[in-house]
Amino acid sequence: MRRFLASALAVGSTAAVLLVSPAAQAAVQVDGYVWAYQPSSASYTAASGYERNSTGGTVAITRSSAGVYSVRFAGMAVGGGVAQVRPYGSGNTAICTLASWLAIGADEVLSVRCFTAAGVPADSYFVAHFTNRTAAYGTFAYFWAHDAYSATPYTPSTAYSYDSTGGSPLAWRQSQGVYMVQIPTVDAHYPADNDDGHYQITAYGTTAVRCEVHGENDETPTPIGVFCVDANGNPADTRFSISYSRGVNVLGTMTTRGNAYFRHSWGDPASYYATGFWNTGGTPTITYLAVGRYRVTFPGLSIPYGYAQSGSRGDPSTYCATAYWGSNAVTVNCYNNVTDAYADSDFTVAFTS
Repeated sequence: MRRFLASALAVGSTAAVLLVSPAAQAAVQVDGYVWAYQPSSASYTAASGYERNSTGGTVAITRSSAGVYSVRFAGMAVGGGVAQVRPYGSGNTAICTLASWLAIGADEVLSVRCFTAAGVPADSYFVAHFTNRTAAYGTFAYFWAHDAYSATPYTPSTAYSYDSTGGSPLAWRQSQGVYMVQIPTVDAHYPADNDDGHYQITAYGTTAVRCEVHGENDETPTPIGVFCVDANGNPADTRFSISYSRGVNVLGTMTTRGNAYFRHSWGDPASYYATGFWNTGGTPTITYLAVGRYRVTFPGLSIPYGYAQSGSRGDPSTYCATAYWGSNAVTVNCYNNVTDAYADSDFTVAFTS
């Protein structure tokens, strides 16, 4: 971890202009996800099969201008919880952020902003999910890092955080665009496998900022490094939402699922292995397709539709996104966050229904 902190740049960028924070979390537990597959449509109800609303309601997406979307989960109004969004598609180097998530009437509504790799508002395919679940199995945690500037460790709002150990997470800014977080569920696995599990993170705001979880550490409590950059790859301060799941899916439920963290041998970038995984069918396997392009197969995991999320790990110069998925395999693409060219990277991926 220290090698990443020492290499963090000090180039500035403007902070995100933020919308109203989510409403207070309610006791009822809900979850949902969606694949947004009509980026230029003014409004549509997702009906591809790649959507979920635990209440049985619809998932509707409205586009108000280029790259500006609202995702409405009917009947899921609870506030609090956590939301994540990620661009989707082969070769898609878009940036997508969360401007807010909150309860509006009976519905839970996510406000999504998408941009070109150059930071210009633009339409994009994306995947997004929301949950306020407490996990009965595995270890599960999430929180909203609501202070982009505090150098002093702070406890995120309890309305927007959960940790299956009962502990409280901490977050703080180390330098511009570089944050540290401590997650009790991660520390619960120390000293074995404390760097495993699946992380998901989304920048919170209305400007083009990417965040990835890159830190690993052999200490306890475990500070995890978060690196956020603007469209030019310069470190950028921002709020963010972060999730961690191990032995449970990204929604905190026990539906069909699998996740894995893949690392490569630094002497051989094409040699990848699963250092931490959770899959009832056995060890996930990886096919190296080309520089920055991978296919992860989860044996024994047959999901006809479902949902996939992925992200970079281990290298603060890269970002990763899901290119596509089907049945029991997920294709992940990784890119350099300055040039947006394909680049090899450690990465984490989750697949669920």
